[in-house]
Amino acid sequence: MNKLGRKLAITISISIMLLFSLSMLANYFFLPNYYKYQIRKELQAVTHEIETTPTPNLDELIANLEEKYSVNIVYEKIVDNEEDLNWKLREQLARKRINLNKFWITQDTLHKVKEGQNQYVLYDQGKLKSSFSTSLIEKDNLLIVVGVSIVHFREAAEVINSFMIYTFGFAISILLFLVWIWSRKITNPLKVLTDISQDISRLDFKKVDIKTNDEIEDLADSINKMSDELKTAHDDLKRKNQNLKRFMSDITHELKTPLALMKAYSVGIQDGLDDGTYLQTILRQIDNVSSLIDELLEFSRVEREELKKKEFDLISLFHSCLEKHQIEIQQKQIYLDVQTTISPAIQVYADPSKIEKVLNNLVSNAIKYTEGTTIRVKFDETNEDVLFTIENQTSLQDPTDIARIWEPFYVNELSRNKDKSGTGLGLAIVQSILQRHQLKYGIRLLDGSIQFYIYFPKSFDTTNRGLDSQ
Repeated sequence: MNKLGRKLAITISISIMLLFSLSMLANYFFLPNYYKYQIRKELQAVTHEIETTPTPNLDELIANLEEKYSVNIVYEKIVDNEEDLNWKLREQLARKRINLNKFWITQDTLHKVKEGQNQYVLYDQGKLKSSFSTSLIEKDNLLIVVGVSIVHFREAAEVINSFMIYTFGFAISILLFLVWIWSRKITNPLKVLTDISQDISRLDFKKVDIKTNDEIEDLADSINKMSDELKTAHDDLKRKNQNLKRFMSDITHELKTPLALMKAYSVGIQDGLDDGTYLQTILRQIDNVSSLIDELLEFSRVEREELKKKEFDLISLFHSCLEKHQIEIQQKQIYLDVQTTISPAIQVYADPSKIEKVLNNLVSNAIKYTEGTTIRVKFDETNEDVLFTIENQTSLQDPTDIARIWEPFYVNELSRNKDKSGTGLGLAIVQSILQRHQLKYGIRLLDGSIQFYIYFPKSFDTTNRGLDSQ
């Protein structure tokens, strides 16, 4: 038996032993007096009925009361001869098969009865180990005796207590067996949960299947949910740590290359090797480093700033973003095909300033990397969302490359060369904003094209949304 089972068994056993001991003490000390009290109450009820009931036929009333209350009632006319009165009453009791060793009404008791005071007298029968409890009243100059024989209950209590000791020994054996079964049923799932908790503390995110239809099952479900959430958070943290390491490596590479170039060209100028282009190259590299630092600061700011969500017109926001890229579109002679199937009255619920950054980056990305002359943008309506897609031609077809497209500085690899690219943080910023909004988004490879898609939630009822902050 485990620790909890032993504590449960000991606690229950001690509690039962305490209750049993209190029961025995109550039987021995209080039950006899309580029994006498109940008998006296019964005699009071009989005498009350005799006193309050008209008695044209006293014998008939007595017979009814004896049958109703299981008592014995005798009466005799009050006379001055105390001894004669007692013998007549004893004879009447004997005819009712009530043979008493001790029964005598004293002159003092008789005097009180005559004055209208009901008297309760208990006659101990000595070796018979019984008593005769009586109530004495006077009615119509008759002394009426209502009595009932009672055993000496203390001896009965001793017999009962002796029997209870044997039954208690048997009961405690059965109880310990049942407690052992119950404790196993209760504590075994708890032990399993304890083991699972220890595994989780060691980052081994296991789950448990417990069906008890009680709070233990609820606890198991909560631990399973906690395990899943911790596993997700742990995996996400590991991924972020890996990304951070790669991110730091990429930053080091991005900074090291222009710094090395600036140093080399500066040495060339110092050595008199400048052909007139060295200073221009150094300035261009300084601009690249400055642009990278600005993007890093923007990326950091996006991660820190609170989201201020509200209703806004997504299509209007998109067209305002397009105005910033008109010169690039005209220079590259790109045709922008914008289609919408949604009602102009439909609005979305998000942080418009952050979504503006998302749209700007996606439009800029499509303009830079399109390998055709057309960029397709579409706004579609679903049951609860507005689906935004932007598509441009590409030569990328490797799913591995597409999966890594959100990584910072990925623009420097494969066909996404430095001549076309910026700092490589644009899509990383987009992903960060969309994740903080908890929006569904992704990339699809179509026939010779790449498509970015985002599901924006419609603003059905924002009266209870308030100001969301993350």
